[in-house]
Amino acid sequence: MAEMSPYQVLGVSEEASFEEIQSARARLLASLGADEQQQERVEQAYDAILMQRLRLRKEGKIAVPDRIRYAEQRAARLETELSLPRPAAQNSPWISRWLDSPSAPDVLWPAVLLGGLVGWVVLAPDEYPSLQLALGLMACIYFLYRKERRFIRAFLLALAGLSLGLMLAYGIALPLTGGDAPGALLVGITFAVMWLITSFLR
Repeated sequence: MAEMSPYQVLGVSEEASFEEIQSARARLLASLGADEQQQERVEQAYDAILMQRLRLRKEGKIAVPDRIRYAEQRAARLETELSLPRPAAQNSPWISRWLDSPSAPDVLWPAVLLGGLVGWVVLAPDEYPSLQLALGLMACIYFLYRKERRFIRAFLLALAGLSLGLMLAYGIALPLTGGDAPGALLVGITFAVMWLITSFLR
């Protein structure tokens, strides 16, 4: 007795659609119960038909509907999608020229240095903190210069940070303290502004 073809095992014709083949396989597996040998036979027939149709499709001998997706096609598409670069956030060129994405050390070192200068002002409250402000300005110039190697730009940004910081410090601290703001508060607010400029501008 001749061995049955995979189509005969599933009980479908060679012209059967993919859905008909899937349906026949599911129906046979449900009717076989716990008969593992017969289940294996049905699975082998199903796999053989899929492989034959895949080969015929690659050779251009049959057309498979677009809605049918083989596992290797899905995997290849997913791999391609994962390898594509993600579109970066689109900033205007003006913003990109000025804003920086600092690393942790680029944020930490200015904070440590400027914080140390604030601590110095706290330890010497009777003196006007002109030396500390001058050192903070030089530190700000240095950290900005390291990013772009443009001294004039670094100097102007640092000077703008110092000016803005002092205006904010006097505008915030004096009304809150009734005109007698401690130097540490003024320097702290000023250096906070300078730290933001040093860390997030270039």
